[in-house]
Amino acid sequence: MRTTILTASLALAGVLAGCSSAPKVAQAPEHTRREVNDPARIAMLAATAELDRARAELALQRRMSEAQRLMNEAQNPAMVRTALGIPVLDVAAKGANVVFTVRFPSGGRTLTLSPRARTVLASAAQKAPLVMVRGRTDAVRATLADERIARERAEAAQVLLVQLGVPPQRIRTTWQAAGDSVAPVNTVEGRALNRRVEIELYGAEPAPGFLEDTTATVAQQ
Repeated sequence: MRTTILTASLALAGVLAGCSSAPKVAQAPEHTRREVNDPARIAMLAATAELDRARAELALQRRMSEAQRLMNEAQNPAMVRTALGIPVLDVAAKGANVVFTVRFPSGGRTLTLSPRARTVLASAAQKAPLVMVRGRTDAVRATLADERIARERAEAAQVLLVQLGVPPQRIRTTWQAAGDSVAPVNTVEGRALNRRVEIELYGAEPAPGFLEDTTATVAQQ
């Protein structure tokens, strides 16, 4: 009996000792291991980076082609409405960006476009990674009233863009009553051109920039 108990105790101790031993560390199969500077891996990473660059360049070319198409369509008198002989919607290229300009009557803040113009603007704006809206007036000197008009024009364009399906987080708005004229402010025609909202569609989202030297010095008085 004593021998049986001793044997069972030794067997139990062996089992417990086996359970308390540290588990073996998993090892990757030899055929899947790669050196950090493995030439094949470096070539693969370079090819992936080149593919990403080519895709980005192709996307930019497509946006530029779309911008040119929109410009060509905008020359069709049936596409845009006119007020006092001035197009309500203009389209122009600015590098890789497209700028739509909407003009207003004196004191106007309501943004009204023809169905065709809305369709063209929506088609372009929905694809833009960033949309910058700038509200302007024909004022020679900025006043509180003119600042309010410039802001309300920009906000009207922002509301329209959201209605056309542009995500609000992609839209940035600014406004300025005076100092950013595109035509003389001392003529009726010039003031009519300055009463505007510019909707700039970026071809690519701007990359953040960093100053190389962030140190600054303060002159001693």
